[in-house]
Amino acid sequence: MGLAHCPLCIGLALLSLVRGCANAVQLWQLLVPAPSVSLGLQGT
Repeated sequence: MGLAHCPLCIGLALLSLVRGCANAVQLWQLLVPAPSVSLGLQGT
């Protein structure tokens, strides 16, 4: 049947996917400096 056999499993899968994406975005923001700040400083 797979993951779609019960709404609870679907909800848990979506929740973990959202949390994983949020963690990846936070990690990306920590590792890569914000380009908008550097562009703003160069423009002035």
